[in-house]
Amino acid sequence: MITISTLVLAAATALSVAQTGEAELTVSVTGIQQAGGQLVVGLYASGEDWDSGSAAAGQYVPVEGDSVSFTFADLPAGSYGIKLYHDVDGDGDMDTNLMGIPTEPFGFSNNARGRFGPASWDDAVFTVEPGSNAHALDLR
Repeated sequence: MITISTLVLAAATALSVAQTGEAELTVSVTGIQQAGGQLVVGLYASGEDWDSGSAAAGQYVPVEGDSVSFTFADLPAGSYGIKLYHDVDGDGDMDTNLMGIPTEPFGFSNNARGRFGPASWDDAVFTVEPGSNAHALDLR
């Protein structure tokens, strides 16, 4: 027999889960010019973390075609930004030329572009709501 206290406990548990705002973010990346290597992805939760390079989550995603999709699960709802690059040669580093300009493809959330450096947090930030979310970006 279900009692009132059982129903109250179940409702409180459901409310608690809803308030945590657990979210799932599926990211689709296009503009991949060559298969092979991996995408090195950083998901950032604040402007300070964006600037310092301290990712809230990260993934290494194998590149097997001209587009890739991957998912971050169990995220708190909130503001996020993505930095990624295609580690074509698989050495774990973003290759650059003598001037420090990347020679491997890269991208930022919102397809943000930087001037003389990476895109800014303000240009790259987007909102992740509770539930399922999708975000698309292109490599360049």
